[in-house]
Amino acid sequence: MEPNEIFELIVKADEKIKYATAAKGDLRAKQAADLLAQAITEAEAIGNDALVQQAKVRLADLDSIIR
Repeated sequence: MEPNEIFELIVKADEKIKYATAAKGDLRAKQAADLLAQAITEAEAIGNDALVQQAKVRLADLDSIIR
């Protein structure tokens, strides 16, 4: 996967949260977490530490929102 495709996964995860309705908040948070986990895996596979860190920060932020 190319770096721009990985970045798009991160953006999609952000959008899942940003546009989630109250009724679908939990579902969207799970979908966002899955996208971020995929972004981390893909970024690690190509050795792009910047994208790994970016996805990890967003995942940590998501975890803090959910709790």
